[in-house]
Amino acid sequence: MRLRGEDIIVLVPLVYLGPWGRPVPAKWCRTRWENDLLPCSIWLIQMKNARVAVITRTKNRAILLKRAIPSVLGQKYQDWTHVIVNDGGDPDEVRSVVAPHVDGYRDRITLIDNPTSVGMEAASNIGIRACSSEFIVIHDDDDTWAPDFLSRCIEFMDATTKPRLGCDYGGVIAYSLRIIEEIEGEGVRTVTTEPFNTWMTSVSLYRLAAGNTFPPISFLFRRDVWEEVGCFREDLPVLGDWDFHLRVCVQYEIGLIPELLANYHHRVSIRSGEYGNTVIAANAKHRAYENLYRNELLRQDLAAGRTGLGFLVGVVSSFEHVHGQIWPVEQFFTRLRANRWVRRLATLLR
Repeated sequence: MRLRGEDIIVLVPLVYLGPWGRPVPAKWCRTRWENDLLPCSIWLIQMKNARVAVITRTKNRAILLKRAIPSVLGQKYQDWTHVIVNDGGDPDEVRSVVAPHVDGYRDRITLIDNPTSVGMEAASNIGIRACSSEFIVIHDDDDTWAPDFLSRCIEFMDATTKPRLGCDYGGVIAYSLRIIEEIEGEGVRTVTTEPFNTWMTSVSLYRLAAGNTFPPISFLFRRDVWEEVGCFREDLPVLGDWDFHLRVCVQYEIGLIPELLANYHHRVSIRSGEYGNTVIAANAKHRAYENLYRNELLRQDLAAGRTGLGFLVGVVSSFEHVHGQIWPVEQFFTRLRANRWVRRLATLLR
């Protein structure tokens, strides 16, 4: 099967891409960059080295993947390669989505098929190991970017005037816009939008310990940082992005671009199935693993006889819980003070 002439090499089942692009019949293939083995049954590859690797995880969500591809192709910054990891989904469906964009990719696309699903974090690691780049960003199939996202992130990372105090910058985020949407037939309808994290003035380790403050779509990070702090934890079915963000922030600063450049799409009406968001459709699993994760970190601190990240995530979580109870009261008095009749009454009573 070919998408267009000789543009994309298709390796048949049980034939894999070996070092330097040579097809080899084997059950596992070894990348040229490191010794990790990648379990994948079919690879389509058409890739050039690039400064940024965009990793997209997908599984049977053609409607959303059709939107994600133009988000990448539409970036003003063009020194990127796109790695799409089909994690156990229908290979033909993914190919049919990619095919119309072959000319636009211009040798910047790699498509990896996992025969069975290995999970979100393992899929991310497979995609990252399959390419070479200075920077990495996870662009899930249901999220999108503003055209300036990559250019503004690279501009920030290249700047030599960033404020520093000991730690180097491991990456940068931009503000995210939360988009509530619904699937309608073969398309997607936007219901409403709202800023997701524009309250942030910086990326604080203390606040990040309370909960994840930014989604993967908004975070560009250095490959050498991923190698140093460790890859995405494949034993976490959820919260893998939060764990990775914490490990990065423990050792590095994360910059902030105060512009809405990343779009974080939520389908709140879908509570199950492939088109649901894990933060919504798997909310109970999120809560369960959040508690397990905090317990794990705290036990590590206790075993080592130290006050570390485990203590921090526990204490900050308690403060956030209290703040969550106080917040409605704060909002009530804020609205009360803004009421002109209340202000007039207060003036008369002085």
